[in-house]
Amino acid sequence: MYCAKKLEYLMAKRKNIDAEIILVSRQNFFVFTPMLPQVVSGMIESNHVVVPLRQVLKNTKFYEAEVASIDVKKRRVHLWVENNNNNYNDDGHGENGSPLSDLTLDYDHLVISLGSDTNFPKSSDFAHMVFTLKNLKDALLLRNHIIDMLERADIESDLDKRRQMLNFVIVGGGLSGVETAAELNAFFHKVVKYYPNLKAKFSELPPHVTVIQSRDRILPELNSKLATDTLQKMNQDGISIILNTKVMDVGKGFVRTVTKEGEQSTIPANTVIWTVGISPNPLTASIACEKMTSGRPVVDSFLHVKGCENVWAVGDSAYIIDEISGEPFPATAQHALREAEVAAENIVNSLEKNNGLRKFKYGRDAQMALIGSKSAIANIAGINLSGFLIWCIWRAVYLKKLPMFKKRLRVALDWIIDIFFDPDLTHLRGLKEDRKFENHTKHIESR
Repeated sequence: MYCAKKLEYLMAKRKNIDAEIILVSRQNFFVFTPMLPQVVSGMIESNHVVVPLRQVLKNTKFYEAEVASIDVKKRRVHLWVENNNNNYNDDGHGENGSPLSDLTLDYDHLVISLGSDTNFPKSSDFAHMVFTLKNLKDALLLRNHIIDMLERADIESDLDKRRQMLNFVIVGGGLSGVETAAELNAFFHKVVKYYPNLKAKFSELPPHVTVIQSRDRILPELNSKLATDTLQKMNQDGISIILNTKVMDVGKGFVRTVTKEGEQSTIPANTVIWTVGISPNPLTASIACEKMTSGRPVVDSFLHVKGCENVWAVGDSAYIIDEISGEPFPATAQHALREAEVAAENIVNSLEKNNGLRKFKYGRDAQMALIGSKSAIANIAGINLSGFLIWCIWRAVYLKKLPMFKKRLRVALDWIIDIFFDPDLTHLRGLKEDRKFENHTKHIESR
């Protein structure tokens, strides 16, 4: 979306370019993912972080469709478009096994921004036993489940079962995991007063958030000093951080972990949120280009996919090396946004036969993260900062990045309301996990 928006802006300024912009997506909206943890905690209404593509992109042709395949040699993209006359299965095929109505688009330049899937250990079979936080549906399911656990724990007399319900384990100590942990912890402190039994036992058995990180530090995207300060702040807030530890197994009511030294332990928990590891969209495997072993297309410093003519990649679909550090840029929303704009500029320069392509650069010290109620961290101009002021700056920066003014206004109002009122505790009993999760739940019960 950001790439198309930038293309619209640049082409409006340069009247000599006669080009058509086409955006293909399986859904007709864009989700501002950095704010999903605040959707889980109820600080922001879910529809306020969703941006309708057609209202943002005024000069872009939009197709709500599934990309079936990409042929870089013929410069064609094959789509599956929903046919209302067909009854089709989850795999995108009709009752007779034939694909849905298809459509072919030719292109001169192609931008691959397919995102990623959550990556689980190959030897594991617990993918459907944990919650993820990559889209709006994930956030709503997780929020509903968390409220359900509080409701059940309030009337549960068995202390072991109550402990399982009130333990919330987050796997992954990156930006997403840390911000999710901070939001959940602040949420519990706000709402526990509405659960009399939990409030009475709060000091003895409070809702507890645990972050499990396989590395020797959290927040690998930031410098070590900020990571250490964050660790101390989260510990002070009552959040447990377990380092140098991996998750071996997840079952009904437990998480089994192992340290680097081989020491195993079990954490009683009914809620496991998986925020670590990404795998490229399976569609990228069919693209004839240079890829890493992970399957992510390799791009040069101009975001051009190596081995493909006029093909660009951004976000989680791009593997790009930072020329300064020699390490790949992290797959974060902040990087994806800037990559999209650089790719748009380079496409326009290519259309104008301009050899002055722009290299993608990103200052790692420009990262920020929320680490608790009214507190955030950042490195600005090489200086480590934290506290309430940085929390305000975080909000201002991300508010500016929201594409529509009315969405910015609504999010700003949500933040103001959150200052004076507690989060909504509505338990939407009709909101359930998808069929795959429910089927796998039977498998959990049998274990």
